[in-house]
Amino acid sequence: MAEWLRQYFLGIYAVGIVVVLLRLPSGARAEAGERRPEGARRYLPVILLPASFLLPPLAVLLHAGELRAGWAPVRLTGLLLGLYAAAVLPWSALTLGRLLVPRAVVSPDHVLLTRGPFRWMRHPTYSGNLALWLGTALGTLNVCLLALWPVYLAGLSMEARVEEELLESRFGDAYRTYARRMWRFVPRPGGHAT
Repeated sequence: MAEWLRQYFLGIYAVGIVVVLLRLPSGARAEAGERRPEGARRYLPVILLPASFLLPPLAVLLHAGELRAGWAPVRLTGLLLGLYAAAVLPWSALTLGRLLVPRAVVSPDHVLLTRGPFRWMRHPTYSGNLALWLGTALGTLNVCLLALWPVYLAGLSMEARVEEELLESRFGDAYRTYARRMWRFVPRPGGHAT
């Protein structure tokens, strides 16, 4: 089971790396009138993107921090988190379409998404990334990834706050109302946006 899980998580990360590389050129262009974070917060994606898409697969490839144990229930929990990530990440990307860029930005023609996975939570892409990292850590019994997961959570929480500030500055009460009904990274049962 352990080797199969390692290959499964490496495959998901490989697809994620391809998607990020395909989106980087379009996400790097600045549009007239777009709103971006200022100061040090604008550099968060420069740290988070490489960390999220390179550290876990490298740790898995190198077996760095992996425990040699069976622990089937822990590995199964990792697999379930990985399946969640494998579903929510492409769903989020398809829903975002042209709005899927590797940085926090709000363009003049930006729309407030409340459909697809955004009906259930405010940041489904981050939710999927967090689930994938944690699922990889549990599925491969990797204590290094498990120890770094709270740091990654803190980084994504900071980036989510930056995005929320930009969205609130663009959409005002509509965004505040939406944000009150939705949880940040966890799907909220019965909390769908209308």
